[in-house]
Amino acid sequence: MTGTEKKRLPAVILAGAPASAELKEAYGVEWRALAPVCGVPMLSYIIDALKASGRAQSISVVSGFPCEGVDKTIPSANSMLENLVNGVGNTAESGHVLIATSDIPLITPEAIADFTDRCGNLDADFYYPIVPKEQNLSKFPKLKRTYARLAEGTFTGGNIMIVDAKFIKENAQRIKEALDARKSVSRLAKIIGAGVLIRAILAQTIWPGALKLSMLEKAAGRVLGARLRAVETPYAEIGADADTVGQIALAEEILQSREA
Repeated sequence: MTGTEKKRLPAVILAGAPASAELKEAYGVEWRALAPVCGVPMLSYIIDALKASGRAQSISVVSGFPCEGVDKTIPSANSMLENLVNGVGNTAESGHVLIATSDIPLITPEAIADFTDRCGNLDADFYYPIVPKEQNLSKFPKLKRTYARLAEGTFTGGNIMIVDAKFIKENAQRIKEALDARKSVSRLAKIIGAGVLIRAILAQTIWPGALKLSMLEKAAGRVLGARLRAVETPYAEIGADADTVGQIALAEEILQSREA
């Protein structure tokens, strides 16, 4: 790859989530990814953005239904973690893989390209996007998001990431244990350290400066046994998921304004 060429990665879209009762009733679909947004299945927006980004070497979809216009359809399992492991395992033996969820219809090729380029030389196991709160509110003032306060600012997370294929395949159980531990304060304190947990609580309540991004990266890295990097991006589209009828209506409003 020369200095002018951009990295291209195999991409996996996680589209195995069943539709909620609300989406089934409103749209008559069995899968969340097939909910229509401006008359188009939500999944199509992610496929089109990946293709146009110039950063997808190939596109695979993990789903319970056949997909057209992609390189491979991988049967979905019972959980997002299983779908992640299966998706990565059936896409690449080694190297990094670009992961996207199927519920971000506002995603743009520019957002995907920017995030991928900001990840640099890919010397870590996980790359996860974070969007500044002010950027998110400026772009999508009606969009409700969960934010985390850190010393560097207040951020929300995104719905794409880059992962090391070998790490995912070899550490699925460890990742599961980490996900399970998040439901228990005592277990979480044990694996990330009580000091970090206390700082996290203080940061969200009375002292934003108590927790730095580097501390969070190291703590998450200890939990997963991985090298983890949070990547700040100005593209709020990365975190604009649409899982409810209300969120889909908002996404339609935004998409229609783009075309106006």
